[in-house]
Amino acid sequence: MISDRRKLGRALAVMALSLAAGILQAPPATSSGLTDLFSDAPLVVAVTKGSLEDTQTALLDGASANMRAANGTPVLVIATKLPSMDIVKALIEAGARADEKSKDETTALTVSAANGNTEIVAYLLEHGADVDETGSLREPALIKAARARHNAVIKTLIAHKADLTATDGTGATALEIAERSGWTDTVDLLKKAGTK
Repeated sequence: MISDRRKLGRALAVMALSLAAGILQAPPATSSGLTDLFSDAPLVVAVTKGSLEDTQTALLDGASANMRAANGTPVLVIATKLPSMDIVKALIEAGARADEKSKDETTALTVSAANGNTEIVAYLLEHGADVDETGSLREPALIKAARARHNAVIKTLIAHKADLTATDGTGATALEIAERSGWTDTVDLLKKAGTK
């Protein structure tokens, strides 16, 4: 009896904190009727499995588009890791903040730039993502794209006025990263952008 009261008290405290933090949907209840504090909400589960239909249903049921997984990762960042343009669009249209960061500072834009997903990069930039916002390792999207030689992403970032002087943790610019890697096409692209 005392154990059940403690579990219930803990569950209620976590739900109150979640509501205060803007997470509007409580975690699912277990078969005992108590809230399972270690499982993710239906929207997080839907996005994680890449289901647009379940994502839309969860949003229609009132889930916040700015919800986070139990590990602190925003659902928008999860969608860009898949990557799923349709889910990214659904979340942005439902009010997801494009610059929301995970605990490790990852953003949807830096993930998409590192993965070379030009379509999602362009969409995020058109919907409020800051082109120079840093992500994990305190690196902006331009550094992530240069490191991975994603020239189409680099062009998109340059078109949105990315800071060409931004550096990585060692102080290297995107141009210096490309030069060290011997990627003449990326070097040419960055040098041309720097002369404008």
